Amino acid sequence: MNTSSKKTIVLALSLAFTCLATLSACGKKEETPAKAASVTDQSNKAEPIRPVRTITVAQGAVGDILYLPGEVKARYEQRYGFRVNGKIAQRLVDVGQSVKAGQTLAVMDSSDVMPAIAAQNAQVEAARTDMALQQSELKRVQELSTKGFLSTAAFERQRAAMEAANARLKAAQSQLVSVQNGLNFQTLRADKAGIVIGVDAEAGSVVAAGQSVVRVAQVAEKEIQVAVPERSVKALREARSLIALSDAVPGKVYNLQLRELAPSADPASRTYSAKLSIVNADEALRWGMSSTVRIDLNQVQALVVPNTALYTRDSIVRVWVVDKATETVKPVEVKLGTSKDDGVVIASGLKAGDVVVTAGSNLLQTGQKVRLLAEPVAQGAK
Repeated sequence: MNTSSKKTIVLALSLAFTCLATLSACGKKEETPAKAASVTDQSNKAEPIRPVRTITVAQGAVGDILYLPGEVKARYEQRYGFRVNGKIAQRLVDVGQSVKAGQTLAVMDSSDVMPAIAAQNAQVEAARTDMALQQSELKRVQELSTKGFLSTAAFERQRAAMEAANARLKAAQSQLVSVQNGLNFQTLRADKAGIVIGVDAEAGSVVAAGQSVVRVAQVAEKEIQVAVPERSVKALREARSLIALSDAVPGKVYNLQLRELAPSADPASRTYSAKLSIVNADEALRWGMSSTVRIDLNQVQALVVPNTALYTRDSIVRVWVVDKATETVKPVEVKLGTSKDDGVVIASGLKAGDVVVTAGSNLLQTGQKVRLLAEPVAQGAK
């Protein structure tokens, strides 16, 4: 094959490839409009009508409930201690023992007091003897003064000496009573009937005057002590009702009354101590038992919707509200209040009579038509 023939073949092949490329391009240009039309048809296709459940919100009474842990205690609790310093010789009661008014609780060692009593008795006798001598001398001076053998001034001096001796006798007697009281104070007695709930010192201990030795609680009244947070102090004062429940006494409800509220907070816990009197206390409720105090606050009118009606997008809480005329939905931004057992309080964004979607909200779009699965039910706060 010569050179001219080879050139002819190469030219023919080039023309063939060019034609194939042109036909392929023409086919692609014709296919593009068809695909574009298909996409346009899909975008213009309407959203389906979705079934939803709804409620009609309405104003209702809302009452907040506050729960606080508490402990049962006696209203009156005495801490008995000796009025003088000394060493405890005997402790005559134990924890849990009932005591009567005037019953001896503990006795102090009197070995330190007896010598002082004996010494003071001697002082009284010496003052009494001096008093008797001064009285006898006054009588003699008075007789001499009457007969004119002594001046009136001498008589007055003797009478003053007798009065001074009398004063010294009274002072010695008073001191003796004080020392004897010290002996009486070494016997610790209960002022009122009750039950021993604590022993703070044992026999052989040396205690100071006023130091607690035995704690006795009166059985007449019981109360519950709670620690109230700072934010709940006002709510406790304005509570509509106060009740207490105890796991140790199942099924029993105890009615309470606020008796005392501390004016200042505890520096460690920053809570306020409150004492609540138990109106219907019984024997089943014992000291030291734990309890739960339920505080029912005053009721207010508010709107409540179920939690399922809420959805969040872009950190904004919304609900879907149904337009009854067009049967379409629109998102409405709401602000939430306190949580309730049956939902959440709506602070703003809704009004009474609005129909709110409660199920199926995650699949909705703005302006989408919906079908109500049931007639709207009026929703009131409880």
